[in-house]
Amino acid sequence: MPAADTHLERRDVPPEILTQLTLFSEYSAAATCAANFNSQGSKVVCDPGVCQVLEGLDTTIITGFMGHNPGNITGFLAVDKTNELIVLSFRGSRTYGNWVTDSEFQQVPIYGICPGCYVHHGYYYAWGNFSQYIMPSINQLAAQYPHYSIIFTGHSFGGALATLGAVLEGTANRPISLYTFGCPQLGNYSFAQFITGNTVGNGYRVTHSDDPVPRAFSELPKIYHWQYSTTSPEFWITSGNDVPVITPDIQVIWGIDNKAGNLGTTGLDLAAHNWYIGNMSGCSTN
Repeated sequence: MPAADTHLERRDVPPEILTQLTLFSEYSAAATCAANFNSQGSKVVCDPGVCQVLEGLDTTIITGFMGHNPGNITGFLAVDKTNELIVLSFRGSRTYGNWVTDSEFQQVPIYGICPGCYVHHGYYYAWGNFSQYIMPSINQLAAQYPHYSIIFTGHSFGGALATLGAVLEGTANRPISLYTFGCPQLGNYSFAQFITGNTVGNGYRVTHSDDPVPRAFSELPKIYHWQYSTTSPEFWITSGNDVPVITPDIQVIWGIDNKAGNLGTTGLDLAAHNWYIGNMSGCSTN
C-alpha cells in the first residue's frame, strides 16, 4: 500500500463551497424528520430554526422511505426547483438495524468494476438491495428534469450509503455529486482510490474536529485483518461544537489516508459527530 499523503492545503474554502456544504448539511439533517420520510408531495421541513436555508427553497418530496431492510434505511428523495436539484438524503444511525449494519465491517470484494477493491459488507449489501428500490425513481426524475443536477447526501451511516450510491450509480453522462458528513470509511486503499477517482470535482467528504466515526474502522484491533482507508479530498471543520462555521474553519486535506486532518486526531468527541455546520438532528423528537 502506498505511503499516506501528508500534503495539507491550508486555505479558506471559497464562500460558495461553504454555502453548498451548509445547504446539504441541512438536507442530511432533514432526513431525521418523520414528516419528510412519511410524506409525499410535501415540502422538506425541519424543526423551527434548524434548516433555515433549506426551508426557504421550493422543494417537493417525491418519495420517503423508512426502515428499508437490510440496514433499516431511512430518508427521502426530493426535487429542489430553486436550485434545480434532485436530492437523495439518508438518515444516520438511529436504530438497531442501522447499528447492526455498521458492525458488519468484514470486507467483501467488488467484482467487475474495481479490481482489488474490498468494501464494508454491511454498507455494500444494504445499498445493493436499496438501489433496486430507489434508482427507478431517480432515473424517472432525471428524465423528467434533464437539466437538474443529482445529489446524494447523508450523515454518518447515511453518508456511507450516499457514497456507495454515487460512485456505483454515477456515470460520465449522468454524474452524481456527493456531500457526506461524518461518513465512516468504506473499504481498503484500492477502494478509496476508486471513490476518489470517481468523485473528482463533485465529491465533498466533510469531517469535524476529532469526530471518531470517520476514522473508526482504521482503528480496529489488529486481530481483524481488514484494512480501511479514507478518501480524498477531505473538508475538515476545525471549529468547535454549537458555533457557526466560517470559511477559515474549513481546511482542505488532499491525499488518501492523510493524517493532517481528522484521521490524525485521537479524541472521541461524539458531540463533534452530531454538529456539522449545524445540528445534524433536524428534528429532535424523531
